Amino acid sequence: MRSKEILFREEDNVLIRKYMKEYGHRKNRFALISKLLDSKFNNKQISEHWRNSLNPELCHEEFGFYEKTIIDLLVPKYQKSDKIQWKFVIVEMKIYFEKLYSENKIKNYWYSKNRNNNTKDSKSKTKTVKRNAPYSKSRKQNVI
Repeated sequence: MRSKEILFREEDNVLIRKYMKEYGHRKNRFALISKLLDSKFNNKQISEHWRNSLNPELCHEEFGFYEKTIIDLLVPKYQKSDKIQWKFVIVEMKIYFEKLYSENKIKNYWYSKNRNNNTKDSKSKTKTVKRNAPYSKSRKQNVI
């Protein structure tokens, strides 16, 4: 567990859900909820927790083949230099599948997939053989 990780208890989750039903239509809803929770969490923490865990519209199912394929197609479409515009990926996923997936869930899939691809690439590069001279019994191959 990371030291910066904020732990929301079930009582906190119940209160956040309750307050979102009451104040979810307001522009400053997360700041208001933070005050109602005695500033136990700041508005950004509450907002992220709502968007990634508590929102009742969220789909918590695992990604299927088609969801993964669409993510693989959408992310490059919304990648501008080093930044990926995740909110547009989320919106298109909702249009395609009529399910709301959390930003964290999509990011976790994308980055874990790329991490695995990068690991495979680096392993295959280390297995290549570099020869300085033609092979002979007196000279061994250099392996990088």
